[in-house]
Amino acid sequence: MSRPSSIALVAAALALTAAGPAVAQDSKAEAAQRFKDGEKAFKRHEYAVAAKAFEEAHAIAPHPAALFNAATAHQKAGDLVRAANLCARYLRDAPEDDSRREKANALIGELMPKLGRIQIKDRGAKNVQLDGKALDAETTYVDPGDHTVSGEFGDKTVQRKLAVVAGSLVKVALDPPKRESAALEEEGDEAPAPTNEPDQAKKGDKGLSPTLFYVGLGVTAVVGGVTLWSGLDTNKARDAYDADPTPEGLDEGRAKQSRTNLLLGATAVVGVGTAVVGLFLTNWKGKPKTAPPPEDAGLLVGPGFVGARGRF
Repeated sequence: MSRPSSIALVAAALALTAAGPAVAQDSKAEAAQRFKDGEKAFKRHEYAVAAKAFEEAHAIAPHPAALFNAATAHQKAGDLVRAANLCARYLRDAPEDDSRREKANALIGELMPKLGRIQIKDRGAKNVQLDGKALDAETTYVDPGDHTVSGEFGDKTVQRKLAVVAGSLVKVALDPPKRESAALEEEGDEAPAPTNEPDQAKKGDKGLSPTLFYVGLGVTAVVGGVTLWSGLDTNKARDAYDADPTPEGLDEGRAKQSRTNLLLGATAVVGVGTAVVGLFLTNWKGKPKTAPPPEDAGLLVGPGFVGARGRF
């Protein structure tokens, strides 16, 4: 290498080194200006303008204050989804001793009952998107309603359609598509042909055994007991949340409330089903003497119904 070219390279390196602090200083100045613009817009109640300015300031020079202010401005502007996601990002990234954490927890606690959340496990998927937009967090706040999650496995795209209700957390996994041979095997499976059983319904002098009614009473009592326990557990969780309100406590309380509601519905369905069986379907006069003893009898209990199977 000739001497003149070596000198030129050294000079260029020195120039870049000197320019580095100046560029950084200019970025900080620009971020500070955008932050001030956001504060002015916020005072004028131009919350959407303020939110945009705070986000731009944070993009230039990341800072917890800009992130929290952007979340607050979005909440004031009515964009609750953006406000919740920025607030969650603040809680994730801000130092533990940041003075705004208490207000951020209060804000996220106010927004959670109004929105839904989607938690995505990509299972190796690439280009994971929610409603056609890329994600920057595993859990995302969304408006209640229908949503689509998609991801790519090689040249295949997998989609999951979700229905999200307010206050809920929906977990979805994006699994690789099944091999074609396995899919063909599944398509070739046929349901077993139903067996021909004697038509007992045509005989007017027969009905269900009273045993089924008593089993229904027992099931109703068990489900009712579990429902009572769940209600007490939910009240206990509510008291714990009132004493120490946290996002985790709110999640746990809402999950227990949903469980209790489901159990209440199950208790009502089983109870009504048992009453119908006892009033209209049970042969309380006894089975005809010519009827053979029951074979392969059994109880069926499922979501929303109680029944029996067997041959009488």
